[in-house]
Amino acid sequence: MDELIGRLAPFCGKLFDAAINSPAEVVLSGANYDFTFTMPAVIEELVVPELKRQNEIAHGMGKFIASHTDGENTMLLEQYVKAGFDIADSICPAPLTKISLKETREIFGDQMTIWGGVPSIALLPDSVSDRDFYRLVDETLEVIGRGDHMIISVADTLPPLADFDRLLYLKKKVEEFGPVR
Repeated sequence: MDELIGRLAPFCGKLFDAAINSPAEVVLSGANYDFTFTMPAVIEELVVPELKRQNEIAHGMGKFIASHTDGENTMLLEQYVKAGFDIADSICPAPLTKISLKETREIFGDQMTIWGGVPSIALLPDSVSDRDFYRLVDETLEVIGRGDHMIISVADTLPPLADFDRLLYLKKKVEEFGPVR
């Protein structure tokens, strides 16, 4: 594994340099963490220091770092906070994973913005009943409180068989919720 990391690191460094020196305000770095195949010790040893370094560079340039956090985040949320990146992209809460959006918001506080929060399976009638879908939307809006540090979206991706009426309902409820209060 160390040999592979050693060979990939220079290429990944060049990718980061190109992205951070682009006109982009937000740079996506790191990807697809999941407790089931990335142990917290590995995240702490290899990922946290690199994301911290990148975040310092980004902030020095007036930019932000996002990292793709769409997996099972059991025991990883605290590592993300330690890494100090700005946006946890594609947070997938229960019932898709074991961690609730409420727990994620409590751990992140005002240190990190969540992008996501609505599990993709919620838009699949074969996976989530209508009653459970409406309840999930209501609970999600309740959990986001004032709406700060939250970019609500379907995480990780909209499934091809998603019920479009559910997506429209979610859009309507988010619009009714309004901007940060």
